[in-house]
Amino acid sequence: MFNFYIKELSLSGDNVETSSLEFTSGLNIICGPSNTGKSYIAECLDFMFGCKAKDFRIGKETGYNIVRMKIVTANGDIYLEKKFDENNIQVNSFNPNIDSGRYSRTKSKLYISNLWLNLMGIHNPPEIIKKETFERQVLTLRSFLHTFFIEEDNVFQENSIMFQKSNFTSTAILSIILFLITSDSFKDANPQEEKKIKEARKNAVIKYINDNLNNLAVRKNELIKTETQNIETIQAKINSTLDEIAEAEGEISIAVTRSKFLSNEIYALAEQLAECNMLHSRYKALRSQYRADIKRLTFIVEGELHKEEIPESLTCPFCDGALPKLEDKTCIEAAHIELQKIILQMKDLDDAEKDIISEKLILEERNKELIIERSKIELLINSELQPRVDSLRKSLYEYKRSIEINNESSIIQRFESNMIADLTNIQVTDDPEAKYKPREYFTQDILNKLNEILTKILESCKFEEFSSAYFSLDPFDVVVNGKAKFTFGKGYRAFLNTAVALTFKEYLSEYDEFSPGMLIIDSPILSLKEKSDEKASDSMKSSLFKYLVDNQNSGQTIIIENDIPDIDYSKVNVIKFTKDKNNGRYGFFKEIK
Repeated sequence: MFNFYIKELSLSGDNVETSSLEFTSGLNIICGPSNTGKSYIAECLDFMFGCKAKDFRIGKETGYNIVRMKIVTANGDIYLEKKFDENNIQVNSFNPNIDSGRYSRTKSKLYISNLWLNLMGIHNPPEIIKKETFERQVLTLRSFLHTFFIEEDNVFQENSIMFQKSNFTSTAILSIILFLITSDSFKDANPQEEKKIKEARKNAVIKYINDNLNNLAVRKNELIKTETQNIETIQAKINSTLDEIAEAEGEISIAVTRSKFLSNEIYALAEQLAECNMLHSRYKALRSQYRADIKRLTFIVEGELHKEEIPESLTCPFCDGALPKLEDKTCIEAAHIELQKIILQMKDLDDAEKDIISEKLILEERNKELIIERSKIELLINSELQPRVDSLRKSLYEYKRSIEINNESSIIQRFESNMIADLTNIQVTDDPEAKYKPREYFTQDILNKLNEILTKILESCKFEEFSSAYFSLDPFDVVVNGKAKFTFGKGYRAFLNTAVALTFKEYLSEYDEFSPGMLIIDSPILSLKEKSDEKASDSMKSSLFKYLVDNQNSGQTIIIENDIPDIDYSKVNVIKFTKDKNNGRYGFFKEIK
């Protein structure tokens, strides 16, 4: 967890203009040509982190002699001031948890290391195990400063960026990282307890092997009881069975194809039958119409024949006036002609109806034959061919199972031999002295989370030909596509070291109580100093800086670089030096051109 960031850094002197830089809590990039004072910014930061005055490279001849820093915290601002030739740092604190006064870079009541640790949430620095023999030393900022303050000379180193040549052993560094991750300093650990633990672990391994040998023996006896044949005989049977299966499946395929053909023909016949039925229905309707017409004409003729029997009215029934005599007309002849026509049409209809009934009978007979043939094929598939294939496959499974049993017996025999060899080795190996091995305390959960973050970063940064990455405990470093980091050129090593540093920064800020809350890297992409065959691609560089721009939630980041990729930096604090007196800011020092 982090709740502070460096807000301002400045250099001043009696007769020179103060040179200052302002930072934000997110990403800060300082860029520009060589010899513009960029590396001196890193020097000043290191100076305020408590490096020795004699190691500070900025001389008084520059006119500057004081470094000042402003730190913003959640509880109030803190101001630091340190003169070039002094080791003490004057602190003026408005944070009630941090005392004001003159802080020493060596252990004292006001110890500059404790100030920084306090800001990180470590209020009582523990004693950290520094050697395998359980010797301890008090945690200090300088003991792990290099893990989040990566200098230009170290950014491309072959060994892990978490390790650097110093007074601190790799055991001490791993203990510190474990403490930051787990909050555990192993204060209760001692050699005797460790020896007991090792002895218990050894006995547990022996018991585990013996239990497994027993289980293997039980399984081996079960397999022996299973009747099996030699592998050559079984393989011959497998080949024969596969041929039979192929033959049967071929017959099924032919039968299925024929069945599909018959189904299509049945469907076509069904359409023809439907058409015949429709025509037959129309013929029936037409016959009804003809019969109705004949009845109508018969009624007309009968009416004509009997009209003389009806008396003729000579007077109007209303006015009793005389009615004119109507001309007597008959329609018997016309009805007769119409009747003859209908009789002829009825005869044609009879012929057509006989034809459609005959065609319908033929189609129904053919449809019946097709359905019977298709049923026979389906019966052949379901009752003979498919059961035959199923039976053959069952036999094939049994043959393969026999081979598996033979193989399993051989594997069990090898397992037994290897386990007995391991058991013998464990029993004869004597470890007279218990040793502290910090790598054993990095759990699978820790490694999984580190791997997840590392993979995300390398994928986002478009590492060339990237396929996989994981964090290896032995070198305590990244392995990419199965290749160790030291096999890559300088440019790629700088890139991977940056990725590892970002991984730990994000891990500590997301999962743990103690986090430096910042990352400072000088020249992560080696833009002007690498050989052409070693440098990372422009796409990788652009993607790396885009990742830094898009991921600013894990604390303050300060990047120092000559040239930076051309991307959108609108959400970033970019401090650019031009090395041009007439254009922008020349460099870090206001008084030096």
